[in-house]
Amino acid sequence: MRVVRTGDGWLLQSSGQLTTPVPVDTRVFEAAYDTQWRPRQLTLEGSQAGISFRLESTFADGAATNTLQEGDRRSTTEAQIDPASVLLPNSVFASYEALAMRLADARPGAELPIYVPPRGRVSARVDAVGIQHIETAARTIEARTYRITFVDPSQPLDAEVWIDENDRLLRVSLPYAALEVARRDIASVSARLTTDPPHPGSERVRVPAAGFTLATTVTAPVDLTPPADGRWPAVLLVPGTGPVDRDEIVSGVPIFRQLAWTLTDRGFVVARYDKRGFGQSGGRAESAALIDYAQDVREMVRYLQRREDVDRDRIVAVGYGEGGWIGLLAARRENRIRGLALVATPGTTGATFVLEQQRDELRRTGTTGDQRQERIELQTRIHRAVLGDGGWDGIPDDMRRQADTPLFRSFLAFDPTDEVRRVRQPLLLIQGALDRLVPPYHAQRLQNVARLRGRRESTVELATLDGVNHLLLASGAEQNASPGNPEISPRVAEILIDWIERTLPAE
Repeated sequence: MRVVRTGDGWLLQSSGQLTTPVPVDTRVFEAAYDTQWRPRQLTLEGSQAGISFRLESTFADGAATNTLQEGDRRSTTEAQIDPASVLLPNSVFASYEALAMRLADARPGAELPIYVPPRGRVSARVDAVGIQHIETAARTIEARTYRITFVDPSQPLDAEVWIDENDRLLRVSLPYAALEVARRDIASVSARLTTDPPHPGSERVRVPAAGFTLATTVTAPVDLTPPADGRWPAVLLVPGTGPVDRDEIVSGVPIFRQLAWTLTDRGFVVARYDKRGFGQSGGRAESAALIDYAQDVREMVRYLQRREDVDRDRIVAVGYGEGGWIGLLAARRENRIRGLALVATPGTTGATFVLEQQRDELRRTGTTGDQRQERIELQTRIHRAVLGDGGWDGIPDDMRRQADTPLFRSFLAFDPTDEVRRVRQPLLLIQGALDRLVPPYHAQRLQNVARLRGRRESTVELATLDGVNHLLLASGAEQNASPGNPEISPRVAEILIDWIERTLPAE
């Protein structure tokens, strides 16, 4: 990705690949702006789900002219736009460099005109502005964070953009598409967000695993009267399959850090860790499957059991997103896990869930019915090839390289209902009613299967939180929380604490 100062303005250039929710290979992206960051010309060439495309757009006097070649189809369209529009073609994250420049002077409440060529116009409303400090191997970066809403007539979409001290793009988070894109320096394993001040009960430890260690933060209660035996109930927070560290930062929201601090202040020892191959943990992510991450959970539980301040009969695992799948795999093999909570966890097979996300993305981007069907069929062929039910003939090599991995294979094949049937532990399902990424029917499906378990101790409860989304934010939380630091709904911790105290009461 390059940002070039030209004699009469700016030029953005990039190429790259995106694997989910829709495979996109961008071979050429060039966007030219004048000195005031008003668009002049756009060239975009590549393939989407195996179908080649080329888009040429020109801009003058508030008019956009788009020529799109997509497969064998060619079309030309014109549209009236704001002359100061930021160009954000779908799936091209280099285009957000222009948005970063325009956000640099924006304040909460500001609205910036956006054009998504050739689809149409939206606007970006700035909801909150904050500061984050990121420690890298070279320096500490002060990032300005902008929580924004893309105001689309059909469906408002939340996003977050981070920029550095030079107004350059650091990070883009699109929770509605389950996408997180970060600049190389802050995406490295050595980069960490700093928390100032840390929780007074926090302790950093390294937990031995299979030939490496898991970088872990354990938070223990302070200024609370300890139990008679000095042992607190414990909660292990299990991350999902995405590139997240122990804080489970999704769209700028440190979900696990906030949950850990709340639980600790209510009398729980809480452990959260960087997944193998991410953050400061060792191990290799590229060779890991779901079962390997589940083994890491078991090692974490054994570590908690060895602690003198933990009640070994009251250890609960809490999985967020696909972390719930990892928790299920671990709980079936580890009786030391006495209870399991699944938060915003998919209830279908991985293959079905990927196709569901892809359909939503194709609808959101305005893809036509025929094109949508072609891309769904290609994705289905990729799934069959990955799972060994079909061949790779006709599937581009780059797509095969991205898809043919142990993690994706185990993800596609995983059926959470099979694991739910087999686990004996009590289950708690927490689901946001406004979750668009993992809609409420997923939790209902898991609950229906869990109810069929015959053992008396194998209870299941479902808590659906009205007004709460996938990030566990209550409706309006962006406006009610401190700038740039929205807080997850307190009901999440309240429901979890109540369930643990009723299900695993202190003796």
